Amino acid sequence: MKIAMISYWSCPLTRLGVLRSGGMNVYVLNLADQLGRMGHQVDIFTSSHKENDDRVISVNPKVKIIHLPRVKKDLYKDVSLFAQKVIDYINDKHLAYDILHGHYFYSGLIGKYLKNEFNLPLVVSFHSLGYTKDKFGGIKDRRRIRAEKDLIGTVDLVIASTEIEKQDLIDGYALPKEKITIVSPGVNHYIFRKHRQSNSREKLHLPQTKKIILFVGRIDPIKDISFLIEAVDLLANQYRSFKNNFRVLLIGGDINSRQFWQTNEVKKIKKLIEDKKLCCCVKFIGSRPHNLLPYYYSSSDVVVMPSKYESFGLVVLEAMACEGAIIASRAGGLQYLVKDKINGRLFDSGNVEQLKNVLWELLNDPKQRKALGQSALKYSQSFCWDKQAKKIIKIYRDIVQFSQKDKK
Repeated sequence: MKIAMISYWSCPLTRLGVLRSGGMNVYVLNLADQLGRMGHQVDIFTSSHKENDDRVISVNPKVKIIHLPRVKKDLYKDVSLFAQKVIDYINDKHLAYDILHGHYFYSGLIGKYLKNEFNLPLVVSFHSLGYTKDKFGGIKDRRRIRAEKDLIGTVDLVIASTEIEKQDLIDGYALPKEKITIVSPGVNHYIFRKHRQSNSREKLHLPQTKKIILFVGRIDPIKDISFLIEAVDLLANQYRSFKNNFRVLLIGGDINSRQFWQTNEVKKIKKLIEDKKLCCCVKFIGSRPHNLLPYYYSSSDVVVMPSKYESFGLVVLEAMACEGAIIASRAGGLQYLVKDKINGRLFDSGNVEQLKNVLWELLNDPKQRKALGQSALKYSQSFCWDKQAKKIIKIYRDIVQFSQKDKK
């Protein structure tokens, strides 16, 4: 098959955790790469990192990332202009596709123009929803919600990550069940695997004797990092053996960028760290290359995902593949991945006392951490990218077949 993917919000090659780059980037790149290895042609249309940067980069012999420049800083206003650039590029290069797959709602909006221009079926993966950000995080974006509602009426199919996301689409946007299918993201087990903790810490220059608590992700209000710091502060005040004997590593963001330190969420977290006198123990260490993340997961005693909401939680899946001991909030897709006391631990989102207690219990119980990690690895093996890509290619074929019959 010939597939045109759209990843307008962020280029899949952008360093993870920096600005807009997150789990969606990992998803798009790995899905496309796996489809290419299966023999399918995939072109990913994305916005340039820099002005006038129109490089075409090959991921593998079948997969290309095509950078096209943005015109306006206002992403909403630029959607139609960017769509026209994609249309012009396709026509100039005499390209032809069987199906369109937009990632995130901006890409879906661009996909609408391409669908109309080339009479192609359009699949969208939202990755997150304005409806859920409003409901669970209090982040109201009426413009986005209107755009998503408008998009719902146009797409041929939405691929959701979990049953929870499917229900959110039904409750928030009245999307008919028959227009939703569920395929969870995958994980690359060749990259994400367990390494010996002592060797990993030595490689990363981390202390061998400290308890290491790890967070990986964008520095975003929905991630609720402040909540983790509050829980750690309670532990430091309650237990002398814990104080000064731990490190919280916050992976995400470009710490060498002035813009990073000027964002409201970073300023809020930094002030909290200073107010709690935790500068010695809680560290922003910035984005890390994807191939180093398995060593960070392996170095940690626990990996914490305190989010108010996650549509899936790809970081959790990666940590599971590295036999990590996971602590996650009962929020969105996290409760789909983590089964409490089986392959990780759950706490009620917003309950700082509960998080504190679970943290203390796990940090002092290496046998439980090992058992949870082994169970997590076993569970993660059902999410290999080759399995997930096969499910998605079947969906593409079914839609294309149905679309062709409809045209006749």
